[in-house]
Amino acid sequence: MSNSFIELNEIFLRTRENIHDFMAILTPRIENAQDDHERLYYHHIYEEEEQRLDRLNALIPKLDYFNDNDNARTADNFEFIHILQDISLEKFGLHNFLEHLDLALFTFKDTEHAENLTRMRNSTDTDYQAIKVILSDLNDTFDGAASAPGSVPTDEKEDVNQHLKIDKYTTNDDQQQKYVVNDSDKPAKQLTVGSLKK
Repeated sequence: MSNSFIELNEIFLRTRENIHDFMAILTPRIENAQDDHERLYYHHIYEEEEQRLDRLNALIPKLDYFNDNDNARTADNFEFIHILQDISLEKFGLHNFLEHLDLALFTFKDTEHAENLTRMRNSTDTDYQAIKVILSDLNDTFDGAASAPGSVPTDEKEDVNQHLKIDKYTTNDDQQQKYVVNDSDKPAKQLTVGSLKK
């Protein structure tokens, strides 16, 4: 379990850095928007990531504490259960960040930002797949305590119609597509460990 908390810390530190980079890309787009629709679109995404940044800034020091004090990681420690639920919500945040990066790639695909956005997108996808596994293990260990209300994306809910889900967010890691910078509007499929097994 100690390794899980170290990995979570690495995921959240990487995500925090990526959010800063992403917000820096969005800022000029908001400042130079051609109309209210464009301004609101990018402002909305920016604001969601800014709020997430605030949550990560509060979460990371708490996670550091539980990394340093493994004896405090018990089911009867209310603060520990609370942090498990915060981690669950940040899994949802990673899902949203992945979608925001995919949206940005439509707009910025032919710009100087495409390579950086692609790197962030692929890194976030890898982290999202990893955090799902970690949370599943934590839920098994702590009888579902790592499952917060409102932490399951639409794409992962069983009671949602399939036509409301986006396929690329419902697949598991072995089926995930990695983006590469190219001239096409569509992502290029790269070989993964899972595709090589098949």
